[in-house]
Amino acid sequence: MKLGCVRPLDPQEWVDLLERSPQRTVFLEPEFVEIFDVPFRFWGLERKGVVIAGLAVIEAERLGGRFLPWCYYQGIVFHEEVWRAAPAKRTQYEIEITEDLVTGVAREESHFSLSLHPMLGDVRGLDWVHYHQPDLPRVRLLPRYTAIRTLSGETRESIRLSARSARRQEEGYAQSREGVLSAGDGTVEELVALYRQTFERQGVEPSPVEMRLLPVYARFFLESGRGTLQAVRKSDGTACAIALVFSDRDGTVHVPVVGTGDTRFGGTLLYFDILDRALSEGAPKVDFNGANSPNRAYFKHSIGAGPVLYFEATYEASGAG
Repeated sequence: MKLGCVRPLDPQEWVDLLERSPQRTVFLEPEFVEIFDVPFRFWGLERKGVVIAGLAVIEAERLGGRFLPWCYYQGIVFHEEVWRAAPAKRTQYEIEITEDLVTGVAREESHFSLSLHPMLGDVRGLDWVHYHQPDLPRVRLLPRYTAIRTLSGETRESIRLSARSARRQEEGYAQSREGVLSAGDGTVEELVALYRQTFERQGVEPSPVEMRLLPVYARFFLESGRGTLQAVRKSDGTACAIALVFSDRDGTVHVPVVGTGDTRFGGTLLYFDILDRALSEGAPKVDFNGANSPNRAYFKHSIGAGPVLYFEATYEASGAG
């Protein structure tokens, strides 16, 4: 079924759609994507003069990957009116709109990758692209997880009770055994240094592209007033763990970048500090942005953040790439 016309959107049309979408996120705003200095284009499905859904094609491969560094949920967005439909109708709408949109974009773009918002859990519209055309490529889907701690109705005490007892002990040990204390805000230079140390401790050389982009990325959020750098410090004032934290359009607090240095328990103290500040500012939840490797996932879940499924989708025409 053809629901409408798939066409390019100019930046203002894209922003207008984002402002009416439940999937709106800073990660998809043109001003944010521009900091990576790669080509990107917006596509929309228009029906009866209204853009009811859209997606961004971002040429992240120019930076060496399918997705931009530290970026999430750069996928499909729906107009709020689609989301307001009764559940029995919305399921079909979501599938049909997704299939129409992605099929149309696939006619114009040789390849693209999408990171779907967690609320888009029904991916059949992507899976059914070219379903009845075996000579054409299909969309590849990959399940991924993030770690989210909801904060509604919580207190500082209940946050700790939901964490493993070992994490609660480590929060105390950070102060009593290591002399590490909450320190409020850090600096971009400290973030870059501790991010590098995080990799070097594992015997891995950090990506030159990421090291070049990290200060630009961090300053975007700091200068926009949406982000802070939360740090914990040793008694001599040296930062030993730091996180870039920002508030998204729906109030969700994201934690896309964390760096830790020479500390055993400072990371635990930092994560509890992030939750405490988000709680005090009235945030509905904290998204720790990714739980797809064993150590990081287990740690985030042990703090009390639950596993939340989202999907990555990649389309590549025959011979592309």
